[in-house]
Amino acid sequence: MQIAGLDLAFRLAVAVFVIVTPTLMFLGLVRLLERMRDEDLIYRLMTEEELRNVERSHSLAGFVEEVTGTTPGTIRCSDCGTINAAGMDSCFDCGERIG
Repeated sequence: MQIAGLDLAFRLAVAVFVIVTPTLMFLGLVRLLERMRDEDLIYRLMTEEELRNVERSHSLAGFVEEVTGTTPGTIRCSDCGTINAAGMDSCFDCGERIG
């Protein structure tokens, strides 16, 4: 009878181990992925030049410059490609009408 009790205890211990271990491993993985997603860690590992590029790409001015090829407050001439100040009626270089 003593052996049957030990056998039952062993089976219960194995069942608890099989159920609990994957759950704990999953929770550990989730925490690890959350830490890896932490932007502070990424920013600590970046160089100053990389940080400036990220800040510029996340700003509205960087987005406008990337999309239009000009900085805010400027406009590119459709004829010659010269960058002119916004609000000009004609291109500074070729004289073509802008806008």
